Amino acid sequence: MMGLCVLCVGVYAEVERQKNRTLEGLFLAPAVVLILLGLVMFTVSVVGMVGSLRDNKTLLHMFLCVLCVLLLLQAVALTTALIFEKKTSALFQSSIREGIKHYYDDLDFKNILDYVQQKFLCCGGDEYKDWGVNQYHFCNGTGPLACGVPYTCCVRRKVGEVINTLCGYKTLDQQRETLHEVIHVRGCIHAVNLWMSDNIGITIALCCAIGLPQV
Repeated sequence: MMGLCVLCVGVYAEVERQKNRTLEGLFLAPAVVLILLGLVMFTVSVVGMVGSLRDNKTLLHMFLCVLCVLLLLQAVALTTALIFEKKTSALFQSSIREGIKHYYDDLDFKNILDYVQQKFLCCGGDEYKDWGVNQYHFCNGTGPLACGVPYTCCVRRKVGEVINTLCGYKTLDQQRETLHEVIHVRGCIHAVNLWMSDNIGITIALCCAIGLPQV
């Protein structure tokens, strides 16, 4: 049932995304991830349920094998990511920079990145200067956003204060030492890694919450 719900949410999100889709990268489309995840969960669950109801050993063995393969793939992926941490970080950085390039074209990615930047007090992927790849933010532009960063990168001194949407104006051509009271200069990849290290208990709990139901 959970797999079917995830699949339905993914299909709905992808249909909405396709209406104004300009970004081609599947990695940057959360709806596609939800569709694939929901499809796998639903298919495996159906195979297990039918095998159990009909007492079909072939289906039950298939269900067990698929489940073991999925768990093994997740373990291999996690181990590989930890061993090749620099390459994994570079892959994420490259993907985020590609998303930033199309920031105003893909609403899914925009909402996710805005949330992450505000939640983890960060800016860009590796650092705030990643925003220089966006056509509206690079320093050779002439618009009001030129050489700046989105307001979600800005430091907020008070909770609930009125947001100045141009608070990141002309920050890309300045050194990070002068910007600590204006914008968050740390990249979101480093900010999320730091949060996971500081909250190891929550990180382990999340991993268990994802892995245990599959067992």
